[in-house]
Amino acid sequence: MEEFHYRIPWRATSAHPGHHRSRTEGGGFEFHGHASLATGADPRHIDVRASLSDPFGEYQVRRFHQTSIVPVQVIADLSASMVLGHKPELLARVTAAIAWSAYRTGDPFGFVGIADGDTPAIHWPLRRHRSAALTLPRRLSEQPFQGEGLAQSLSLNAWLDRRRSLVFLLSDFHFPLSRLQTLLQRLQPHDVVPLVLWLSQEWRPPARWGWLPLHDPETGARRTTWFHPGTGSALRLAFERRRRQLTELCRRYGRRPFFVVDSFRPEALSRYFLESCA
Repeated sequence: MEEFHYRIPWRATSAHPGHHRSRTEGGGFEFHGHASLATGADPRHIDVRASLSDPFGEYQVRRFHQTSIVPVQVIADLSASMVLGHKPELLARVTAAIAWSAYRTGDPFGFVGIADGDTPAIHWPLRRHRSAALTLPRRLSEQPFQGEGLAQSLSLNAWLDRRRSLVFLLSDFHFPLSRLQTLLQRLQPHDVVPLVLWLSQEWRPPARWGWLPLHDPETGARRTTWFHPGTGSALRLAFERRRRQLTELCRRYGRRPFFVVDSFRPEALSRYFLESCA
């Protein structure tokens, strides 16, 4: 199983012990201040020095923040454009790594797959899934990729946990930036990590020149385009411009996107989190 390590720059709020820094007071190691023993604080943490210096002569008890769990949720784009090449396998591989990493960290995991319409084509409720890393890839291999996916989804928050979560947004993002901006605005309560799944063949020109028919699998639009030696340069420039636009927009709403091109490297995603939380 592939695994990566993730960190969050904010404090969790769950009362369940876990791996992440939290605002919850409990049996952790992060000192949070003192409280009077009379308030019901744990007498095992009496601070003799602080008690002797208390002007009212009260026993002072050390308080600590515990570490807590963080909900980890995946929103996957199962639109028709995601069927290109080995994108379905890449999506399944990344999803399995997220599910396994969440389980190993002790965090609950949930999955929402959007294909055609607002109702998820695949929905795994948020809980500790030991087998999700094995079962979800098989389920995705049976799922038809169709429709416009995330581009038309309006009620994602209805399928997500209300608590602030670490949300992985998996897509090729081949839809208008205005729709992505609306999506990111609606997901603002959460910490969203956009994972951009691209294949290098998307900007490679065809092997031959001439007129070639093009078909948009999501909208059904068709047209014929003349391909020539300059087409490859134009395609590369278009994807470079798209990469800059995605990076700028996603940064505005939280995190920069993580690009997965052709293959997934878990250690690169671990480095992404280390750099963003440094």
